[in-house]
Amino acid sequence: MPDQVALRAIQPSDIQAVAGLHAASWQSAYRGILGDEFLDRDLIANREALWGRRLVDGCHASGGYIATIDGIPVGFAYAFFRVDSTWGTLVDNLHVHPVFKRRGMGRVLLRALSRKCEQVASDAGIFLWVYERNADAQRFYDRIGGARHERNIVDVPGGGTAAEWRYAWSSPRALDLEHEAADFSS
Repeated sequence: MPDQVALRAIQPSDIQAVAGLHAASWQSAYRGILGDEFLDRDLIANREALWGRRLVDGCHASGGYIATIDGIPVGFAYAFFRVDSTWGTLVDNLHVHPVFKRRGMGRVLLRALSRKCEQVASDAGIFLWVYERNADAQRFYDRIGGARHERNIVDVPGGGTAAEWRYAWSSPRALDLEHEAADFSS
C-alpha cells in the first residue's frame, strides 16, 4: 500500500475535493476523447454540480471512498450497487490525481470498493465502462482480471461520440485484488 494513505467513505462535505480530482483526471486521461473546449472550460463547476446531486440529494444505493495522503485528496472510487440485473454493481468512477498514478492508488480504492460491494451486494457482479482510447485504463483492468465483454458507441460530455468497452468481474471477491497487493505498477 502506498505510504500514509487514508481511506474513508465519501461524504457531502467532499464535493469540492471529489470534483477537483474528477476534473484533473479527465483533463489528463480524456484529452482527445472529450473535446478540448469542454475540458478547458469550467470543468470543476460541471463536476461540482454532478457531485452535489449525487452526494447531497442522495442516492441510497451508491457509495464510495476517497483516498488522502497527509490529508490531501489524491483519488476516489464510486459505485452504484445492483444497477443491472445481469452485470450487477456499476463502478462509475475511479479517478486518481495524475501526480499519484502508477503508485497503487487505483488498486487500493478498488479493493475498498469491492469490500463494500461484498457487504451490500455480494451475490452481484461488478462492471464498469472504459473509453476505447483510454489504453492505460484498459491495460490496468486487464491486469486485475477484468473481462472485456461488449463495445458501445456513446455520446460524451461536451458533444461528440466515443467507443467504450464494458469490463466485468463475476463478484466483489473477484475484484478484491488481495493477490495484487504487492504490485503497485499501476
